[in-house]
Amino acid sequence: MLRAFRFIVELFTQRHGVVAFAFFLLVGLLMRQAPQTVRENIISTALGTVFYPAQMVVSSVGAYHSVVEENERLKEENARLRQETYYASEGLQELTRLHTLVRFDDKWDYPIVTARVVGHNPGRFLTTLVINRGTVQGVKEDMPVFSMNGLVGKITKATSTHSRVQLLVDPNLKLSVLEKKSRVVGFLESVDGHLLTAMIPSHAGVEVGDTLITSGLGGIFPKGIPVGTVKAVRKSDLDVMRQMDVAPFQEFSALEEVFVMEKEPEWIIQELLDEQ
Repeated sequence: MLRAFRFIVELFTQRHGVVAFAFFLLVGLLMRQAPQTVRENIISTALGTVFYPAQMVVSSVGAYHSVVEENERLKEENARLRQETYYASEGLQELTRLHTLVRFDDKWDYPIVTARVVGHNPGRFLTTLVINRGTVQGVKEDMPVFSMNGLVGKITKATSTHSRVQLLVDPNLKLSVLEKKSRVVGFLESVDGHLLTAMIPSHAGVEVGDTLITSGLGGIFPKGIPVGTVKAVRKSDLDVMRQMDVAPFQEFSALEEVFVMEKEPEWIIQELLDEQ
């Protein structure tokens, strides 16, 4: 049909008027002599040939719009699937963390409350966290807070539904520690809200890579919670002591879930010490 249409167009564009007149005269005679069905077929074919380009354009436009709509639908579907995959991945990671937390719970003689970190202090150094558990869940001030990796800090304020956690790197938190190998007691603190330092007696022979844990002294933290490893040892102002840089086991900025140990402070210990 397309070839016939092109042939007719060429007849007129090339100004072959005589040939065109003879062609249409012949077609007219044949149409008069042809049966009804033949004439209908010829007319249908001619009309189809004339309108074929327009039909092609309309069909192409419709197909284009259909492709655009399908493309948009596929983009939306892809975005939705990506979001669902992200949520599934996050859920799987959280399930793994919580499963480890549940197993970790069995290591202590005190009830454990699991909590989610919901806020950080806005200062230059991270020294305080806010968790989504409070007095309604049994959380009280001075209760120890730790994670799967090690000691985090302690509760300094508890409301009905939320609590504030003082981190190990807060300069106001002093901690009694035990060197795991020699069993010698020292103390640990942060002087700048970022780095941890410990003072351990020189005779302990503490070396780089040794582990420090909570000593259990002081009445707040139970004995045996991992604190960190020694990364540098140097002399102090006192010959009988060694000053050490300590790398905590816990990455505080990456905390998402923590334990709160429902351990009441043993103030009687401090009272007895004060009497001396």
